[in-house]
Amino acid sequence: MKTISFFILIILLCACGKSNHGKTISLIQYDNAINKLSPTADLHKDKDVELFISQDENRIIYSCIMYRIENGELKGYQIYATELNTYDKANYQWVNDSTMTFTLSNEYRNSKTFKVTGYAGTTALAWE
Repeated sequence: MKTISFFILIILLCACGKSNHGKTISLIQYDNAINKLSPTADLHKDKDVELFISQDENRIIYSCIMYRIENGELKGYQIYATELNTYDKANYQWVNDSTMTFTLSNEYRNSKTFKVTGYAGTTALAWE
């Protein structure tokens, strides 16, 4: 009985220790006009995510492209966000088949979280 209880305790501890913080990716520096950036579905697979950073004279611009299968076809959904802070890390997590969240962060512990939804040819952006 002690052995069974011990194994159950180990399993519970392992399950509680696993967190679902998503996947960490690097931001891709984009030196050209970021509004000319477009999804390239033929180079990606379902649930791929790309995050870009670009800077013009007055602002820092981030772009997120998420790829998902819709009606049997892989599509890319893209958003742009302008920020005052410079972020160098990104973490993303899929919420469901059409929605993902991503958090931008930097070494100063500044962070900003965005929610992106892509469905039926439209993209929506929300932030915290």
